[in-house]
Amino acid sequence: MLTYVPPTERETPVIPNQRPWLLLLLCLVWLLPGLVGHDPWKPAELETAAVVKRFVDEGYWVLPRFADVAYLEFAPLYYWSAAIVAWPLSRLGMDIHDAGRLVTGLWMALSLWGIGLAGRELYGRRQGRVAVMALIGCVGLIIWGHQLAPQVLLVAAFSWHTYALAHSTRRPLIAGALLGLAWLVLLLGATWGEFLLALASAVLLLVFRPWRRAVYLTALVTALVISLPLAAVWALWLHQFSPAAFQAWWRFDALGPFGGLGSLQLFHSFGFFISTVAWFAWPALPLAAWGVWSNRRQWSGPAIVLPASMAALMAVWLACAGEVRDYSLLPLLIPLSLLATAGIDGLRRGAAAALNWFGLMTFGVGTLGLWLCWVALHFGVPPRLYAWVNGMNPDHVPSMAVPGLLFAAVLSVVWWRVITRKRPLGRLAVTNWACGVTLLWGVLIGLWQPWLDETKSYREASVSLERKMAGEPGSCIDASTAPDAMVVSLDYFTGLQLRRVGIDACRWQLRQGPPRDGEKVIWEGGRRGDQRDEMFYLLDKGATRQVLP
Repeated sequence: MLTYVPPTERETPVIPNQRPWLLLLLCLVWLLPGLVGHDPWKPAELETAAVVKRFVDEGYWVLPRFADVAYLEFAPLYYWSAAIVAWPLSRLGMDIHDAGRLVTGLWMALSLWGIGLAGRELYGRRQGRVAVMALIGCVGLIIWGHQLAPQVLLVAAFSWHTYALAHSTRRPLIAGALLGLAWLVLLLGATWGEFLLALASAVLLLVFRPWRRAVYLTALVTALVISLPLAAVWALWLHQFSPAAFQAWWRFDALGPFGGLGSLQLFHSFGFFISTVAWFAWPALPLAAWGVWSNRRQWSGPAIVLPASMAALMAVWLACAGEVRDYSLLPLLIPLSLLATAGIDGLRRGAAAALNWFGLMTFGVGTLGLWLCWVALHFGVPPRLYAWVNGMNPDHVPSMAVPGLLFAAVLSVVWWRVITRKRPLGRLAVTNWACGVTLLWGVLIGLWQPWLDETKSYREASVSLERKMAGEPGSCIDASTAPDAMVVSLDYFTGLQLRRVGIDACRWQLRQGPPRDGEKVIWEGGRRGDQRDEMFYLLDKGATRQVLP
């Protein structure tokens, strides 16, 4: 229940002595689970894994591609960094996707470092760690912070972008260099759309007094001098390497959610942004709203102006975009987490207690459910729960992974110890929420990673098709109508020759969905646990009759 307490009777929150290594440990436990030990998962990891494999094997790093088509939804910086790490580790026996996924952990570590510095710069000592916990507690970051996917660069770039802006009035040259590097990450690793958003948020600050100074202009000029010429190198390189690919990128992908300069897209389906941000940015969103309201007398100060103007501009940008996906909201998590930091110590006791209780119940019950389902799957009790879990993947053969089991058990015990610690109630709620997110993700990966791998990986289906085609060396497969996920999986896991253009010379055709009368089927398969809804067929285009294997 929300109750009003007069300011004279409110308790002044006493910030206890905090050990930085505990925050580092929490970040590590949040970061590491799920980075290695599983195949590329649908939907986003397959394309990235295939691109990185092409870079490692072929060495042509200018054009991201899989099969025989370019993949230019994002610029290549993430693929470059993943290939740099994967090249030596793959020669030591590590899978390319596991080695590449370690880069996601490194970029996320940079993100947490950047937002921690921004929180300390804006709100003072001991506040940066609150910003870090608010960020890792966001529901939408759980998946994207652990995937083999370039979207993680959005979080890293905007974390350091925000820190550089907060730091720009004190040390303009250093801040300008950091700002330029952050913009370079967006230009070389995301799209020009995100860069223009960052540039607009920086220019917007000129309206406010703390940044209406010549030193701030020095920082902006320094950033532009660093970022634009280096980013132009890749664009010119791509144009020289493949003018057709450059034209496709320029026309359709250069502006990200807004399409390209040849096909500008505006205003996506109404309601998607509002409905998505409600859960994607939880609990930073309501805490940010409270942070703005509780500091309404300091709205003109840098601590509120910077993140609030960024959040408002990003909201308008997302509302006007023509194609918005959930990962498009990743940059918004940065200013919302900082605004949450601004009001966390002044959070009303009733609201803080409600958030704390909701977090404990949500993650406690969720973790208990994961344990109960795991026990049912491995020991068959209770029978009804076993039948339900087993029905989702009947082909799964339970095997007890001792390291994962021990990790999940230790994490559960440590979580119980953490939630019993006494802290100021606002910080307690944020800390417990971040620990709860870490617990649920860690237990999910520790107990269920083998099961998830079977249901989300296309490896078995791809290898099965390759065996079937072993007697047809050099034959190409028409994949023009097949879904991207299966095509990319075949390109990554096999050496089959796939084509999406110039398909007339291909005798075989890969297609999803039941074959028609008169078509000859030489192979069929799909992901384990999903073969009822997603089956693939290899057809002989030259045959006129259907022969089932």
